[in-house]
Amino acid sequence: AATPASTSSAKEWIAQKESSGSYTATNGRYIGRYQLDSSYLNGDYSAANQERVAEQYVTSRYGSWEAAKAFWEANGWY
Repeated sequence: AATPASTSSAKEWIAQKESSGSYTATNGRYIGRYQLDSSYLNGDYSAANQERVAEQYVTSRYGSWEAAKAFWEANGWY
């Protein structure tokens, strides 16, 4: 299924806010493009795993990238 433009836009917005889009960005225990907790990545910091884990995290916690973006805008984190 194609990803709606609004989803891609929200996902990219979060990536830019978190890491300027970098898969190699680190900040303490937060890793990569979406600044995921390193424990979520299980030692696999590949771009593919970051994407997979980010999808799981956002879907389980917020239901959508749009909802995650709205939370970020309200709280400064997600």
